Amino acid sequence: MGFLDNFKAAMQRGVEAANANIERQRAEKAAAEGATRPQPQARPQARPQSKLPEGVVMASLQDIGPIELGTDAKGQNVVMNIGGTILAKPMGQSTLDSSAQREEIKRIARESLLREMAPQIESMGDVKFLMTFANRMNRVVCEDLKAYGYEAAFRIPLMITPKR
Repeated sequence: MGFLDNFKAAMQRGVEAANANIERQRAEKAAAEGATRPQPQARPQARPQSKLPEGVVMASLQDIGPIELGTDAKGQNVVMNIGGTILAKPMGQSTLDSSAQREEIKRIARESLLREMAPQIESMGDVKFLMTFANRMNRVVCEDLKAYGYEAAFRIPLMITPKR
């Protein structure tokens, strides 16, 4: 068995030498290509590019949280979840930065929704009513934003669902 063990060890050394030779050749080739090929320059970190037009901000209404309307005739506390996304742009010059504009848009939308939803508290459990109401509220919220100096449109339509 000594002969086979010696033969195996010699074969293993031959494989290792061949692998080392191949790696050395690859490294030399890469170094030669790297010397002839220009190295890519590191790009300076730029502000993330937005696909929105200049001056337009996008506000997600999921961030305004649930709206509590109070207690209905059955004695149940009525809380509604709000969803949707608004694109808005100030009609004139704005002194607010984009994050402050988003917060103002959310505040205006929340006030509009609360004002319109509170008298309808008894109907807030009906799915058909909620769908038509949300459709109508898309226009109302955009009109209220216009009154505050924003041109607005819903990117994702308004969704109102009961919180369970």
